[in-house]
Amino acid sequence: MASTASVAVAVPCALGAAVTFAIANVEQMRAARRAEAPSEVSHKLLVRLVRDRRWLIGLATSVGGFGLQAVGLFLAPVVLVQPLIVTELLFALPLAAWYAGARLHAREWTGAVFVAGGITAFLVVGNPSGDNAHITTFATAAISIVVGAGVILVVLVSETFASRPMIRASGLALASSGCFGMLSVMTKVVSRQFQHDHLRALAHSQPYILAVFAVAGLLLSQTAFRIAPLSVSLPVIDIGEPTIASLLAVLALHEHLDLGSHTAIGVALSAAAATFGVALLDSSPNVHALQQQVTAEVQAVTI
Repeated sequence: MASTASVAVAVPCALGAAVTFAIANVEQMRAARRAEAPSEVSHKLLVRLVRDRRWLIGLATSVGGFGLQAVGLFLAPVVLVQPLIVTELLFALPLAAWYAGARLHAREWTGAVFVAGGITAFLVVGNPSGDNAHITTFATAAISIVVGAGVILVVLVSETFASRPMIRASGLALASSGCFGMLSVMTKVVSRQFQHDHLRALAHSQPYILAVFAVAGLLLSQTAFRIAPLSVSLPVIDIGEPTIASLLAVLALHEHLDLGSHTAIGVALSAAAATFGVALLDSSPNVHALQQQVTAEVQAVTI
């Protein structure tokens, strides 16, 4: 189990990562909207984005956030660190609205607070613990296949909603959250492998699995950011990533969540709060107005 000192360092790192990811996501969203690339999921979007200086700055900022997240994951359980990342919503949404020349109204603020509060409540109720970072080759293959198949299925279903960008963006965001959840678990595993084996860690499969899911998550999230307001896709990612990461950590790393009968009501209420927050954001007239603006911007540059 992680020591109190480790948790005292991990929590600020996780919160710092949340702020950094918020800035990075907004910058990358703005660049993705300007990219002359197809609107469907395609590697061409990333090819165009790597030529955009603003997007590269956003990527570098995201790498910095990933570094803070990695430190947090190295020191504390996945089920402790990941839910704290969701606080990025409280920074990213007002920043994105400001760039769009709009402002968040009471409905959007309420939705963001419910999402962040719901995930935070889950953290408190679940009382996460565990410090294992070893995973067998079989377990790595099993969760990679399951998560990969799930991501592909969600992407295929999402692409059938081409004429409904908000639904499509939510689906792609959900798929990317699967990739990022897997990335979180692999980050903890790989960081410990490099600690013990140094460069010999490259002989393991986990670093390469980490890279594949990182690139896939990046492509899916950038496509989601491109076709809909950040307030549509980011809450889905911020709910899906810690949920999937925590589930994988419990199954593969044997971390622990206190989800007994005496905590069932708290877990149910926290999940309901997060879901209600997403519903508030997705049904907001302000978000729908922003969607029309986003659609027009993308259509103007799509080749």
